[in-house]
Amino acid sequence: MAFRRIGFIAALLATALASCGPAIPPAGNYATVSGRVSDATSGAGVANATVTVNIVLAATTDASGNFRIVNVPTGPWDYKVTAPSGYNDSGAVDNLPPLMPGETRTISITLTHR
Repeated sequence: MAFRRIGFIAALLATALASCGPAIPPAGNYATVSGRVSDATSGAGVANATVTVNIVLAATTDASGNFRIVNVPTGPWDYKVTAPSGYNDSGAVDNLPPLMPGETRTISITLTHR
């Protein structure tokens, strides 16, 4: 009898916790931003640059300068790049065309040397 009561209480608690907080939008309501960060002079990929979208979503470029950020909310968006040593950071880039649900937006970013 005690096991039934514990099971019931556990199920009740799980249901209560599952209903807390905001609902997560369906996957189709997000977009993906990907691209490449390159050297403005040589065109070579810039490794270890951090691309930040909407202030909170970020990715670090790989050895070839490529990055990918998933689950970006659709609508208006902006980005900036924090450059590794030897490069100037990009300024914030905004007023971009809005992201659409399910879209993958590819951008190219060039950085200049200090």
